[in-house]
Amino acid sequence: DVIEVRYGDKVPADIRIIEASSFKVDNSSLTGESEPQSRNAEFTHDNPLETRNLAFFSTNAVEGTACGLVVGTGDRTVMGRIANLASGLEMGETPIAKEIAHFIHIITGVAVFLGVSFFVIAFI
Repeated sequence: DVIEVRYGDKVPADIRIIEASSFKVDNSSLTGESEPQSRNAEFTHDNPLETRNLAFFSTNAVEGTACGLVVGTGDRTVMGRIANLASGLEMGETPIAKEIAHFIHIITGVAVFLGVSFFVIAFI
């Protein structure tokens, strides 16, 4: 599919730019870069995140227009791959959670000991 993206549009899929006119995108959701990145039809780098001829799904066009060929949709987009990687992580117990659980066990043991002690003393 060939799509046209204009200023203010959200890029609907990963696209390879065929033609561009002063086209810039906001890649901050992917790379954290605060400056809009210019995009054109020229291949500049082997790394997809570094090359200037790709615009990625969910990024916003902040200037100009571009025409591009769809190269990835859904889970096959860069954003989809990031989401799959993030959802596949197992969340172990954090160090602070371990410390809190240990503290709770100590307080529970002391409370039970004192409760049983006062109960026994009450009958003596």
